[in-house]
Amino acid sequence: PAFTAMNHFFIESLSPLYEAVQTGRIFPDSKFFPDCTPKTDPAAILEAYGQAKNEPGFDLKKFVGAHFDFPPEHDPDYRSAEKPIMHHLENLWDTLLRQPLAAQPQHSTAVPLPHPYVVPGGRFREVYYWDSYFTMLGLKASGRVDLIEDMVDNFAWLIDELGFIPNGNRTYYLGRSQPPFFVLMVQFWASIKGEDVLLKYRPQLEKEYAFWMEGENTLSADNNAHRRVVRLPDGSILNRYWDDRDTPRPEA
Repeated sequence: PAFTAMNHFFIESLSPLYEAVQTGRIFPDSKFFPDCTPKTDPAAILEAYGQAKNEPGFDLKKFVGAHFDFPPEHDPDYRSAEKPIMHHLENLWDTLLRQPLAAQPQHSTAVPLPHPYVVPGGRFREVYYWDSYFTMLGLKASGRVDLIEDMVDNFAWLIDELGFIPNGNRTYYLGRSQPPFFVLMVQFWASIKGEDVLLKYRPQLEKEYAFWMEGENTLSADNNAHRRVVRLPDGSILNRYWDDRDTPRPEA
């Protein structure tokens, strides 16, 4: 699926409704509302909110329920009780597996992915970057190596499409990444599939390296930091955590 600037949807664009929902704590989890999907055009929802919010008896939670689709919860039929641990883990992969969407819901904060992927579960309804490396180790132990390639391909797609791998496939994560485990994922997949894998993903490995090292050549003793690179007093260059947005995290 194509993902361009034209179809980015940011939950903060629903201001002042967004602030009212989050500060009102109408949902126990601050991530819940950013994962909701507007049923209609956000501008129309904001207009309706502006007209309704001062009416007697206005119920904010009911208003949100009427104008947004709530995110799906975990599989309500899955039960781990009394299952042997290995049986539980093997069953859990199918519960945590998500398929690519045939069509991306309009005005969703989800970034569509082209291949199946595994989510952490619970409140984490999307794929996460470095978590997925450890997921891959578990998939191999469970004999689900087919999903490893799908997940590596998803991350390669994100690098090609966005220029980097965000924290997770949500628009509210587009300002930041996580520790760059993509090279470890590729090495791990190569240990299963063969060294040709290294050549296949070389373009994406180089693009991600460029993302993390961007601005390295501009550093000096007087200018010792730029986005994700920092120069130490002895001239060593290290990477650091960096969020390109200087605002509070929309999901928290």
